[in-house]
Amino acid sequence: MGAKKPRFKLKLIAGAAAAMWLPAAVAFTPFTIKEIKAEGLQRLEIGTVLTYLPLSVGDQLNDQTSRQAMRALYGSGLFEDVSLERDGESLVIRVKERPAISGFKIDGNDKIGGDDLKKSLTEAGLAEGELFKRDLLEQVGQELQRQYFANGYYDVQIDTEVKPEPNNRVNINIKVIEGKVTKIKDINLIGNHAFTKDELLEAFKLKRTNWMPFQKTDRYSKQQLVGDLESLTSYYQDRGYLKANIDSVQVQLSPDKKDIYITANVEEGQIYKVSSARFSGETILQVDFLAKLLSTKAGDIFSRKLATESSDRIEAALSDIGYAFAKVTPLPEVDEEKREVALNYVVQPGKRTYVRRVNFTGHGDTHDDTLRREMRQLEAAPFSKSSVERSRVRLARLPFVEEAEVDTQPVPGTDDLVDVNFKIKERAPGSVQFGVGYSGSAGFLVTGSLTHTNFLGTGNRVSLEANRSQISKVLNLSWTDPYFTSDGISQTASVFYRKSESVIRYSSGFNSNIIGFNLTYGIPLSEYTSLRAGFGIEETALEAFPGQTSDEVLQFMLDNGSRFDTYQLRTGIARDTRNKTFFATRGSLHQFFVDASVPGSDLNYYSATYRGEQYVPLPYKFVFTTTANVGVVDDYGSGKKSEVPPYEYLFAGGARTVRGYDDGTLGPRDTPYDNPLGGKVRATIQNELIIPLPVETDQKSTRMSLFYDVGQVYAAPRDVDLGELRTSAGVAFQWFTPFLGLLEMSYAWPLNDVPTDDTKRFQITFGSGF
Repeated sequence: MGAKKPRFKLKLIAGAAAAMWLPAAVAFTPFTIKEIKAEGLQRLEIGTVLTYLPLSVGDQLNDQTSRQAMRALYGSGLFEDVSLERDGESLVIRVKERPAISGFKIDGNDKIGGDDLKKSLTEAGLAEGELFKRDLLEQVGQELQRQYFANGYYDVQIDTEVKPEPNNRVNINIKVIEGKVTKIKDINLIGNHAFTKDELLEAFKLKRTNWMPFQKTDRYSKQQLVGDLESLTSYYQDRGYLKANIDSVQVQLSPDKKDIYITANVEEGQIYKVSSARFSGETILQVDFLAKLLSTKAGDIFSRKLATESSDRIEAALSDIGYAFAKVTPLPEVDEEKREVALNYVVQPGKRTYVRRVNFTGHGDTHDDTLRREMRQLEAAPFSKSSVERSRVRLARLPFVEEAEVDTQPVPGTDDLVDVNFKIKERAPGSVQFGVGYSGSAGFLVTGSLTHTNFLGTGNRVSLEANRSQISKVLNLSWTDPYFTSDGISQTASVFYRKSESVIRYSSGFNSNIIGFNLTYGIPLSEYTSLRAGFGIEETALEAFPGQTSDEVLQFMLDNGSRFDTYQLRTGIARDTRNKTFFATRGSLHQFFVDASVPGSDLNYYSATYRGEQYVPLPYKFVFTTTANVGVVDDYGSGKKSEVPPYEYLFAGGARTVRGYDDGTLGPRDTPYDNPLGGKVRATIQNELIIPLPVETDQKSTRMSLFYDVGQVYAAPRDVDLGELRTSAGVAFQWFTPFLGLLEMSYAWPLNDVPTDDTKRFQITFGSGF
């Protein structure tokens, strides 16, 4: 045998930078590889090593190929250490495998983490069974620290422990000591002269720590501070200070890491005014029309907000005539000497866009036509942003739709077509309910109802309702077809039976039995306005009780008898611009209805009612709402039959009129029992400031408010005296419960009650059907 060839060793060392590779200072002669061996493997097979090795038998090993081989093997992430050795004509790869993670645990992370953190760590490779990479562990520690800092925990301590275990495994423990959240002690502004510190800090979402419990706005966040400084700059630029700038910001942490101090240096500059406005580009619309859309005119103080608002209005106007992707950019042309700004609105309308298809998803068994008839954006028509949004609102207002979203997508391969896609989330259209309720005017109720708001997917509503209270029994069957005609005329037909022992709870002293039929049509006059027209037939029987019935009711029955057939003509007009039919936050509702008995009826009388609701959104999600109700019922003609029946009298007092006064007790009293009699004129106003609740800000199922109510009932129009109006103030809470329906509670303080008034500070109503 010949002498054994020497074994040379070439080891490449990974430096601080992963891309830098330095060969050991061992010289060797390049050679052709006849065999490849691997040493140091524990869990891996040699085939795995060869998969990553860019060399094979027959290749030459030299400086260049050895460097490539080292890079590839280290780059696989499987090895902590790699060296290449020559054994005769064989290449020996000596490796040290990375250890496997036998266990991974984080303790003490109560504020940051949870399932999302575990998932992200697993995806990053820090999980049982994965290979351990120390640099990844360091990155995880840094990311945890960053998240704690972002949430205001600057006193956090994060310790990592890597415990070696047999068979080249490690156990990893991360221990977190969170400490207490660091609070913003103060926010200082330097250089502000035009506005006070308190005025400017209103633009900040970050706030100084105060006495309020559960405050979160006093937790420092770098991202939020950047946003607040932009808001501060905008505050100045929206008030004419075009060159306003934040020179520098200092954030200081107290030595005990409990407090943070923020200081911003403001450079205000001078006030600039608008000198003129012009339009350039392809304006499409008439310049005079565009000028009417501007929020500022020559001589006004410059406002970046109003300039942006003006461009948004122009874009909206262009989108309504088909230019879906119009872009309007306000460019300020500044005259530094005069401190004036000439605004140049550059209009880029793009191509006129048409709607290829209107699509619906998520609507279950609802017919496509049932949804499509609500569309104000039609297929093959020019795209209109306002029409698309109105279509979405109309879908969302359907009683069987919980939510409607819209997305506009360009058609691939075209530059002038879009698809409008509506995603519908339906609520259960049908319900069978049985329950109890309570009303101050009717006492406890037992109710049962069968309702379907989307019968057979047509959008028709069918309802059978029965309830029994301490004073009444009601049975009602109704059918509503919202599109009785293709033009959107609705039809509602109903039959009903009502037996009442009193008009309001424990007071009237007579029974009334009423059976009737109503047929009503809703005729749309415009997008928001509709006409009401219809007729009704009622048969009524009254029963008096000697010693209990008031003189007024007995006199009516002596004059007119106890049985009446009434034929009524129903008409009216309504305008509804509310964004929601339940718990609205903006818009208004105005209704004016007139019902009158027609010749041939046993009694000649009419009723006229007006109801107005106005919702005004305020800053910080507050909403102001006012609800006015005015009603008049009176007779017409002459003779004994020209008289208003007592069961048609109007009442006030209680949750829906004037809170703080017992239900139906305001106004005239009967003789000789001094019970509420009701009147022919009623006027009430409920003013409310709706307060957003911390647990829910979307106001979908709960609502709290402060209120001020005014109202009274008068015997006749000639008796109206504003000095007799009753007022109250208090707090109210509404909750749409899954079992009891709408629950309403209020606590009111009557403000000008007299000794003869029946007051009731706490009032509660729940259930439906009353």
